[in-house]
Amino acid sequence: MAQDEKKRILVTGGAGYVGSALVPALLARGYAVRVVDALIFGASPLAPVSNRIELIKGDMRDIGDSLFDGIFAVIHLAGFSTEPTAQYDPRLTDMLNHIVAERLASTAKKKGVERFLYASTCSVYFTFHTPLEPPLYKETEEVNPISAYSLTKRCGEQALLGLVDSSFHPIILRKGTLYGSSPRMRYDLVLNSFAKDAFYKKCLTIDAGGEIWRPMIDIADVVNIYIKALELPAEKIGGKIFNIADQNWNIGELARFVRDTLKKEKGIDISLDVKSYGIARNYKVDTSLFKETFGFHPSRTMREALFEMWSRFEHEKDHNPHNDIYYGDKWYKKFFETEEGKKFREI
Repeated sequence: MAQDEKKRILVTGGAGYVGSALVPALLARGYAVRVVDALIFGASPLAPVSNRIELIKGDMRDIGDSLFDGIFAVIHLAGFSTEPTAQYDPRLTDMLNHIVAERLASTAKKKGVERFLYASTCSVYFTFHTPLEPPLYKETEEVNPISAYSLTKRCGEQALLGLVDSSFHPIILRKGTLYGSSPRMRYDLVLNSFAKDAFYKKCLTIDAGGEIWRPMIDIADVVNIYIKALELPAEKIGGKIFNIADQNWNIGELARFVRDTLKKEKGIDISLDVKSYGIARNYKVDTSLFKETFGFHPSRTMREALFEMWSRFEHEKDHNPHNDIYYGDKWYKKFFETEEGKKFREI
């Protein structure tokens, strides 16, 4: 793709866990990239590519129409992405996860943006009536989400679907629980947390008796999926919802996988601390539509993702996975106590 032919992609939240892995991949694919991010977790995750992108520090609630000038597609990642953080201020969560998404999509539609990719979540399937052994939920299922996070994401979905017409076809990606290493690392995700605890504590804490389920997917695969969503024919994916996951994992089985893998390949004994069952998010999804439409095949094994993180613990001595910056709820609470954070909460 020649320099003057590059398609420009707007990535909101581009300095985050997914964004900081996606942006370099977009550049490698030949796209031009404009990032808008409030940089609450800092700009360092994008430092290696900072001279090759347009980075705008900004609040998505205050962005004008000119942001969309020359934009081929929007990848909307910005917003609260954890249950604890969303519960901290549900009103702010609704603004960031729902209202902002609707405003951005409306403006993108008005400006003739060809694609709008919305980061939603498979947690919309969890409700009070979800059985301990949940069914495989399809995209066509009626959903009744109950948490601030999943409810506001569902509202965002509905707002975008309401904008669909003959020329605007937003694409909704209901992602499962991600795992794997990223420039803006998170250790509040289950496999990442297990990897960290296995290395430093030699013990894995398993909530809810280990009986809950999660659809899961590698961040490396998610990066590839976003790029493919930019390039598949619009008539194939436009205006549709996709469950984005590789495999549904029972969390107890996941912990035993980590334990057994480390015992076999590292000779390390890992203990399991199983907590009693309580109310916890629990859901499985049917991924057949996604896998067929995207021609999905995982780019690596979970074992490889696990040992990539393990290598980071061993060799990156300045990387402290216990730092609050790697845990969204802890970091946001600190941020909201600052003057900048107090202003951010004003709606």
